[in-house]
Amino acid sequence: MSNKVLRKAVVTSVIMTAAFVFAGCGKGADVSKLDKSSILVNKDGTVESTVIEDFTESYYDVNELKSMAENEVNAFVVANGEGTAELKSLESEDGKVKMVIDFADSRDYAAFNSETFSYMTVSEAILTGQINVNSLIDSDGNPIDSEKAAALSDEHVVITGSKFVVAVPYKIQYMTSGVSLLDKQMADLSGTADGSISCIVLNK
Repeated sequence: MSNKVLRKAVVTSVIMTAAFVFAGCGKGADVSKLDKSSILVNKDGTVESTVIEDFTESYYDVNELKSMAENEVNAFVVANGEGTAELKSLESEDGKVKMVIDFADSRDYAAFNSETFSYMTVSEAILTGQINVNSLIDSDGNPIDSEKAAALSDEHVVITGSKFVVAVPYKIQYMTSGVSLLDKQMADLSGTADGSISCIVLNK
């Protein structure tokens, strides 16, 4: 079940009952304690999506929600190949529903959720027109200088339109405006402009 579908399922069920509720391997960061949705990129390129939404069990059956998620993930796997996605868990606790799905790579995550999400080298991103290295800033908000920008070709970058927390396997060294660092390997994108694309450049 995609991020948008999970939200829709929870909200729709609440409306139907006349109540309204808003609705791996080589890991370098720990998102398990976060209370907000996140995307974790592992060293091997696999991606773990964690979606957390408000939830009131009295208005919805969590088992039914899990069945819906399983059906959507299974349909995606049938269409895209074995191992492309796997529902790891869907559970409710303390008024929240938490769904975790593993993806084989960033392309599978992007396809499943119908959103921009890539993990590649900076040189690949430059060649495909997905990054302007001269627009990057460091963790203190200072613009990157031209020499350092030119030396980024072999580094990896996460490019995304998400507003979730993004966790990465290496230290974050540069980013685009609006990205807020939570720690050296985790960034909060909730403050980015709607419809914008964010870049997070790593330092291996």
